[in-house]
Amino acid sequence: MGHDLGYAALALLATTVYYIAFLVFRVSARRMEPLRGSRPFRVARLMLTDPVWLGGGLLLFLGLGYEVVAFSALPLAVAQPVFALGLVLLVAFAVRFLGERLGLREWASVALFVLATGLIGLSATSEGELRADATLTGTLARPWTMLAVCAPAVVVAALVWLVGDRRAGGRHARRLAGVAYGIGAGACAGLAEAGIRGISILYQDTGSARAVLESPYPYLTIGLAAIALGQLQVALQRCRIAIVAVVLTVIGRTYLVLSSTVLFGEQWPRDTAPFALRAGGFALALAALALFPRYEEPAARAHRAAAGKRVRAAP
Repeated sequence: MGHDLGYAALALLATTVYYIAFLVFRVSARRMEPLRGSRPFRVARLMLTDPVWLGGGLLLFLGLGYEVVAFSALPLAVAQPVFALGLVLLVAFAVRFLGERLGLREWASVALFVLATGLIGLSATSEGELRADATLTGTLARPWTMLAVCAPAVVVAALVWLVGDRRAGGRHARRLAGVAYGIGAGACAGLAEAGIRGISILYQDTGSARAVLESPYPYLTIGLAAIALGQLQVALQRCRIAIVAVVLTVIGRTYLVLSSTVLFGEQWPRDTAPFALRAGGFALALAALALFPRYEEPAARAHRAAAGKRVRAAP
């Protein structure tokens, strides 16, 4: 019991550090000139030459590293609620201290996401815990499987970037809400985490760093993480952090579970009750996505613009 409590505290600390990095990225985004997804190399240059962004990146990887340690030692039923608590704290901070406003539909969507996370946690059993118990040989021998898993995430991210850069003029112009950017960045982030899992499993199976470097997993992690971070930075410059972080987190965890099922042969719970809980969690997550507004409401845009002016005017 004490062992689990210690790792639960570490998981909460790691999740807090992870989300503090989002706040640092937001400060960095507000300092940058307008970012455009159609110019990814320029976005990358601005990020990598900004010391504030680099500090946020360090926090992000520290938080992620400690999450891997803590969550690998915790049952899913404990880890998921801890992660949901960190997400709730971030939303509360954004509303209380950053002045972000959420509409009724958005609050309902956030609540559904948190409930979905809890259901997935409750679905954990000794049989259904998320772990790769299949060898990676089959995956490495069938590159088309890897491509089939990666393609949807990359395509979604590209579409969001390109559509987000199409700014219709006039008084009726409508800007994409954070849910769209969160979906694109979250899918890529989930795949990057799947790559980390692949590296870990392959190294445990072979004990060889060379085998890891010859596998696709390091390059999957680096490539998809770069896309996710770039899209996150564009999103934080244009959208509310509360919306972006919630959608990115839930989509990322969902894509991690689904891609791990394909890549590593991970099994869902076979008993009726745990299976229903996990399926219900995914159904609620999809319902929350459907409920989120696709475009920013005029009042939210005006409030965010005013907040941005106050930030830029501050000494």
